[in-house]
Amino acid sequence: MNEDFNSLFNPNVEVKEQSSKNAEEYSPTADKGSNGIYQAVIRFVPWWQDPTHGSIVEKWTAWLEDPVTQRGRLIDCPSSVGKPSPLQDMYWKLKKSDNVAMQAKADVFSRRHSFASLVQVIKDKQNPELDGKILVYRYGVKIWEKINAELKPMIGDKHDPFDILVGKPFALVITKVSGYNNYDQSKFLDQKIPLCIPNSEGKLIPINPDTDKKSVFEWVKENSPDLSKYAYKEWDNDTHEYVNHVISAVTGKANVSQNYAGVVNKDPATGAPAAGITSQELNLADIDTGITTDLPELDLPNLDVGSDTGIPGDLDDVLKNL
Repeated sequence: MNEDFNSLFNPNVEVKEQSSKNAEEYSPTADKGSNGIYQAVIRFVPWWQDPTHGSIVEKWTAWLEDPVTQRGRLIDCPSSVGKPSPLQDMYWKLKKSDNVAMQAKADVFSRRHSFASLVQVIKDKQNPELDGKILVYRYGVKIWEKINAELKPMIGDKHDPFDILVGKPFALVITKVSGYNNYDQSKFLDQKIPLCIPNSEGKLIPINPDTDKKSVFEWVKENSPDLSKYAYKEWDNDTHEYVNHVISAVTGKANVSQNYAGVVNKDPATGAPAAGITSQELNLADIDTGITTDLPELDLPNLDVGSDTGIPGDLDDVLKNL
């Protein structure tokens, strides 16, 4: 091995970017976008083990922060499965307290509704290497409401975004509003698009009603992450210990816990609100990076769309040059 004395005295140490915490997850945020705006086109994919009941994983979670160490962890709330919840109990006990200071501490135990589904990335200029892959997408109430509006519309015909033949693509537009990711301008597009799977040459091709169902099933099975891992998890001893410690610390009755398994520093949202953009404006000029992918030119089969006109927005305008 050659010895380089100069390098020792001039190390020029490089800090490498951290790899994604979970390669099976799709985690777009405004901060990861261009000028604070993340744009992509995805389509929802059913969970092969239980397409009807398992394609949307739903639960309540709480970011439980230790007031002693200022570190926290995400906790699944037992109310997700109809069980008594110490988190809910503490929230309402503090919220209804006669002590104003204790009322303010109730937010430590507040929950949020979270969901997870499988999606196929159709086009993502921020991460073109993800195009065509099936990943787990965790989302909140805003996205869920848009899915629910398709499944149970107030006016018009029902549309199932998870239908692998006639599911509508979803234009994902994430901006920053008051320091938080905002999804108001995301929506389903008009044109329907089949799932795309690779042929013998590895090129992604849209399936059609005549495609062999078994081969599609096997490909989805082999290429889908395990969505069931994102369902509610029963508390283990470590979780019970951590929750009890935080409850005691918040009420002023505890020492610092020595068990920090799964406890991390929170990454607070920062930044000013981004300029507005709508998914109607999400066209190829906005998202094209000049990178050639193996995605098809989307010369899709003529599928019967019936009377389902959906929300205005044309997939051809979004993906015309793929």
